[in-house]
Amino acid sequence: MNIIIGCIIISSIFAKDTDSDISFRYGILGHLKSQNERITELQDSSIIYSGDEIRINAGYNKGTNLYVIYKGSAGEFMLLYPDVSALVDNATDLPDTIYTTVLHWSPLSDPIGFETFFLLNSNFELENLLALFKRYNKVNERGRTKLAKKIQNELDLLNPETKQDLASISSRLDEAVVGGVAFRGDDGAELKDMSLTHFCSGKLGIAFKEIILNHQ
Repeated sequence: MNIIIGCIIISSIFAKDTDSDISFRYGILGHLKSQNERITELQDSSIIYSGDEIRINAGYNKGTNLYVIYKGSAGEFMLLYPDVSALVDNATDLPDTIYTTVLHWSPLSDPIGFETFFLLNSNFELENLLALFKRYNKVNERGRTKLAKKIQNELDLLNPETKQDLASISSRLDEAVVGGVAFRGDDGAELKDMSLTHFCSGKLGIAFKEIILNHQ
């Protein structure tokens, strides 16, 4: 999969889920040839094809840390967010919520297989995970193969699904939102480039969502 990394930040007020201590909104969108390239909502197990395009948007509380990680069909890893080169110089001037495009429209390319995205929102910085990616980006292919296993192990440790009482909850929003605003009316069901379609909440400082797309 060809990845084009960029960042557009829009700020707005973000309401927390009262039943959890951390939550975020996200939207994984597709320009699919099978849908005449109109914007389509993607979710876990969605089928996609080479040449289709993917976009990822997210909204999270400024006092938390968002991480978006891509694992390609060949087993390669990429830290999509945060991207140090795209950080805002003076983040203290931002309101409480950051709405960002984590991945701009990017086409899928071979090999086919499972394209996995991990979205994590944490009250604390995931230092071990960041350190692994710093090493991963500096070593050769053999070294990356070894570090890929360590990155996957770290993700498995962070995944609340391994702890029944801490499982994150993900659900579809009643209406897609753009920058915190729900669009109503005749075209209310039409998705836009910046749409957020789902909500994920977690306990004890972490919300975790794994989404696997079936690339055929």
